[in-house]
Amino acid sequence: MKLELPEKKKLLIVAGETSGDFYAASLIDVLKKCGDFDIFAVGGIQTQQREVTMLCDSTNWAAIGLFEAIKQAPRLCLVLYRLKKFMAQHRPDLLLLVDYPGFNMRLVHAANKLAIPTLYYFPPSKFATDPSSITDAAGTISLVAANFASTYEIYKAAGANVEFVGHPLLDHAKPSMTPEETCRKYGLQTNRPVIGLCPGSRRSELGQLLPVMLQAGKIIHQRYPEYQFVVPVIETEGDEVFGVQKSTLREQLKASGIPVTLAEGRIYDLMNLAKILLISSGTATLEATYIGTPMVICYKVSVFTEIQARLFYRLPKFIGLPNIIINRMAIPELIQHDLTPENLAEKAFELLESKEKYEQQKRDFADVVAHLGEPGAHERVAEMVIKLLRVSDPGK
Repeated sequence: MKLELPEKKKLLIVAGETSGDFYAASLIDVLKKCGDFDIFAVGGIQTQQREVTMLCDSTNWAAIGLFEAIKQAPRLCLVLYRLKKFMAQHRPDLLLLVDYPGFNMRLVHAANKLAIPTLYYFPPSKFATDPSSITDAAGTISLVAANFASTYEIYKAAGANVEFVGHPLLDHAKPSMTPEETCRKYGLQTNRPVIGLCPGSRRSELGQLLPVMLQAGKIIHQRYPEYQFVVPVIETEGDEVFGVQKSTLREQLKASGIPVTLAEGRIYDLMNLAKILLISSGTATLEATYIGTPMVICYKVSVFTEIQARLFYRLPKFIGLPNIIINRMAIPELIQHDLTPENLAEKAFELLESKEKYEQQKRDFADVVAHLGEPGAHERVAEMVIKLLRVSDPGK
């Protein structure tokens, strides 16, 4: 499918956080095959590797809770001002947003004032249950690309111009190596089982979750000394990952007293290799679900953030995306004060020692995947881009 328009079209793509950056980058690959675009972008490590004009690096935009958000606010306000100015001066033909709703919805409103069409991929309040809670998004976004069947239904009920595209992880979350090849790549022993420790992609998550995971790993290793552990992170060219020095992370792992490896890249191969995962709540839990590796979901924030959340927000029934999607506790969750090394190790033992619980979680994965649509999400979003550009170009 090639876009047939009389001139090259300018797109502004804005993505925040690691998962948004990954999906924006892979979407850009598809868009480049579909049409002649001049792409300006805000994104992270993955987006920077594409043929785009980078306007801002969003690698360290992630924030959890009021305190971190306050620290980020001055910088993000400046970026927001610059992007609004860019849109006013350069008039992109389309503004394409990927997740990060608190920031990106402000750009949607600015684009509306300039009569610039907007397309939102991974839209705000993806798991809302009340159409009235998404009135603003439904009424201001030109075209919504819904990734979950429930998101499509709620946006449709709110009167949005919405299409169900499915989730791109169905195309991307696939191992590319055999377990033996993965072991050789990372220096792991092929005759010893592996447990993955996945603390998330934010610096604060590494600080809050990795120590607990390593202590839980020590308890597990005392009972099962044959197990080895791996901490997967994205591959970066520099000395840092998620704002933390790699050397510091390696020293932390070495001090844990267990056989644990820091592994850059190949996250899906590492997930596939692992017997179980101790994993931070987030997109990675959906990826692990699709790959089929049983897990224990965990999360922890600062006491200040916890108090703020309890005072000002209605806390969800579940924190894990797979559990949210099917509205039941299919995967065990440990959060805040319940997240201790002992509790985390005990949940791991339940999976390792109960074949029924292990296999039941795998059966539950099928229910989750059924809500994610069909492969080809990026291609469907590209078709939506073309549709919007043709509507805004009466000559075609």
